[in-house]
Amino acid sequence: MKMRILLWGLALVPVLASAKGADRAVTLYTGGDIITLAGVTPETAEALAVQDGRIIAVGPLAQVARAAGRKAVRIDLKGRTLLPGFIDAHGHVSSVGQTAGLAQLAPPPVGKVDSIAALQAALRAYTPPPGMPIVMGNGYDDSALAEKRHPTRHDLDAAIADRPVLVVHASGHLAAANTAMLKLLGVTADSPNPPGGVIRREADGKTPDGVLEETAFFTAMKPLMPTSAEAGIAPFLAGLKIYAANGITTAQDGRVMPEAWPALAEAAKRGVLPIDTVALVSFERDWSPEVRAQIGKPYAGRLRIGGIKLTIDGSPQGRTAWLHDPVPVPPAGKGADYRGYPAIDIALFNAKLADAAKNDWQVFVHVNGDEAAQTLIDGVRSQGLAGKRTIAVHNQVVRREQLDEQKALDIQPSFFANHTYFWGDWHRDVALGARRADFISPQATAWSIGLRPTAHNDSPVVPPDMMRLIWSSVNRRTQSGDILGPLERVSPYRALQQVTINAAWQIHEDADKGSLATGKRADLVVLDANPLKTAPDTLYAIKVVATIKDGKTVFGTLD
Repeated sequence: MKMRILLWGLALVPVLASAKGADRAVTLYTGGDIITLAGVTPETAEALAVQDGRIIAVGPLAQVARAAGRKAVRIDLKGRTLLPGFIDAHGHVSSVGQTAGLAQLAPPPVGKVDSIAALQAALRAYTPPPGMPIVMGNGYDDSALAEKRHPTRHDLDAAIADRPVLVVHASGHLAAANTAMLKLLGVTADSPNPPGGVIRREADGKTPDGVLEETAFFTAMKPLMPTSAEAGIAPFLAGLKIYAANGITTAQDGRVMPEAWPALAEAAKRGVLPIDTVALVSFERDWSPEVRAQIGKPYAGRLRIGGIKLTIDGSPQGRTAWLHDPVPVPPAGKGADYRGYPAIDIALFNAKLADAAKNDWQVFVHVNGDEAAQTLIDGVRSQGLAGKRTIAVHNQVVRREQLDEQKALDIQPSFFANHTYFWGDWHRDVALGARRADFISPQATAWSIGLRPTAHNDSPVVPPDMMRLIWSSVNRRTQSGDILGPLERVSPYRALQQVTINAAWQIHEDADKGSLATGKRADLVVLDANPLKTAPDTLYAIKVVATIKDGKTVFGTLD
């Protein structure tokens, strides 16, 4: 794709700085490719000037230098590439910080746990922080373990028997507990499956085997929430720091519980957030009038509640997504007709949509399976949300005709595009079958019918590595080297749009972010190579050199 050189900044470059602005510090960036992301096709500029956290000029060097003034501080990009800061279209930034301190159980390429023996060894080697009575691990993946199954309570007892142990699945939708943890949670043979969840059982059909699905797992997490606002601030800030290191200037905390909100609010009040955060309140729960009044309001201390979050179903890799047709290889103990299940009462779901419509709140809904997608479509149509830019989070196993319905209703997809790499082979062979796997996260089709898709990592499900995400969107290559759905690959430029201007547009912030234009925030990322001039199969190797938020460097250096 040819890039167009920006000659006059699309009328965005002022000829001269104002007299008032001439006395304030100006930074001028030049000496590398500057990709504006402002057009339908790629545009590059020679220079960009920033003052007071805003872009004051972008375009030809001579024009931008005149606007910046003689006293401007010049930053030489030294051949590196500058573009708008990445926007997290969906993730859980607080959880990124929280899980960073747990036992790390991810398989390659993220970690090293590829068997239950390796998982047990990682748990034994882990030292919980002082005062933490529970041993917690994060990121195990049954699809990547040699045994191709979840660890049971017996497996975890063999690692640690004298303390409660809980290990969270890579999807964030399941977990496994040892016997002591099950006892702590009060989960027994007499415990019924909660609505929207499953307590897996041993051969007798009664005794819990340790694996907890969906709402059974979420209930288990409640006692582990921060006990105070102060306790929740440190992991929130840790997650934001990790995000900034990946070039992200706007994060999302995509399912905030009432117990966690005070930490976010207090951190914002203290003015310590390095980047913006869009919080989505988990609307299956009840919220105080004070918090409800903040939904959809502007940023305060770099934090705002962007809308409400609802979850219809589970995880395709965990085989809990709600599908129209059965799972090719169902989980142990499930019949050939197993096709996942809803994680919420549908009447409650529609009542929550009606509440959002009444208050004119933006709605973000977790949908993975096509039955979940249809439930969202039907709910948006029946509850007065058509045309309200509802976001279908993940939207992975959506059918072609459902995309047309979503377009008609202004349901915009945010695809978990990295699934093709991390679980593509598993989806093809086990969880979905070849036909559905080839159409997973159908980005190209969404673009072709006029939707404005985004892509996300759903961190901490996978790391917030934006270049790996862009690489996946462009290549759709699995870990075995297969290409999953080659017709759904998108160009590098569209992949960049999905994590910049489209992501800003989906959350109604495109007037301020997502492209490089006069008046917009100076939210920038500097890369060591130009993604539009890099071989598509090596995009993942591009590194973030620096992240700049409101004109201030929050990660890296340009020295």
